[in-house]
Amino acid sequence: MRIKLFGLAVLMAVAIAGCDTASQDVEPVVSPDGYPTATFAPTTKTCNEGDTIYFTITTDKPIDRSITFTFKQKGGTADSDDYTAFPAVLLPYTKSVDMMIITWQDFDYAATETVQGEIGAYSIADRYLLNPLTVNPTPVTFTMNNYVGELTVDFYWDKDITLGEDTYSTSNNVDFDIWYADVEGFDPDDVWATAIDWAAATGSHPESFSFEGLEDGSYYFIANVFSNAFAGSGANTTIPITSVFNRQGTALVDYELTQAEEDALDSEQPGYDEDGSDVNMILFKVTIANGKYTIFDVDNTNLGTYKKSSSGKTPRLVLNK
Repeated sequence: MRIKLFGLAVLMAVAIAGCDTASQDVEPVVSPDGYPTATFAPTTKTCNEGDTIYFTITTDKPIDRSITFTFKQKGGTADSDDYTAFPAVLLPYTKSVDMMIITWQDFDYAATETVQGEIGAYSIADRYLLNPLTVNPTPVTFTMNNYVGELTVDFYWDKDITLGEDTYSTSNNVDFDIWYADVEGFDPDDVWATAIDWAAATGSHPESFSFEGLEDGSYYFIANVFSNAFAGSGANTTIPITSVFNRQGTALVDYELTQAEEDALDSEQPGYDEDGSDVNMILFKVTIANGKYTIFDVDNTNLGTYKKSSSGKTPRLVLNK
């Protein structure tokens, strides 16, 4: 009996020892009861308008729950129209996530704009999942340098003309093509001599042109009449072109330059598509120097309107595009 009791005691000791050994096994990496500490980097950023920036949120351990972080602006010279901040969701079993903020290019020509704000987990449920040692929310700041775009111009010639009982729009019945020429060596009696290229000749209204890539120099921008459905209609009016300039990030916003009546197209004048007429009207001059654009109207150039007609329909000058 003593031997049996001793054997039973040994078996129980082995069983207990076995239990102690199992408890030393490695615990799961993810602990549902863990409270991770979150850090945010960087806390300051500088970018150009139009850039996308990121703030990285990192925790010291993963958990089996997601945590949502959002951005709130607290101050600065910019407003919510200058950027878009997207929530950052830290997914279960992960330790980092990037918060993305897209900055927008605008027409505000302030040198720089700043945003002072904070990133945090704001809901009660999200806050509960973070270690109290987390600085939640964390202050962050970003600065947006001003974006200066290229000079652009749109050409409009919309006007209603009434013939009999019907009214027609010039935007649908007149087609101007815009080209540009080098001012140096320009000859009013041979306007095509220093021609460089078509600026806007798509058959659309309005026509548009960007000065991007145009080298330093002085250029005349000239309207050529491709077609005029009012020619010979007896409308007896004019069809002026309005040039609208914009340069994003500067004070030049929707600056309009409209042809004077004496410089505008006579509604009776046919265009190239009607009888081969080569009708050209200087709209303005632009001088480019070191990224700066200076605009001169036609009166300052004293060149006015130039028309050169031919009895036969001759091919138009082909310009390299």
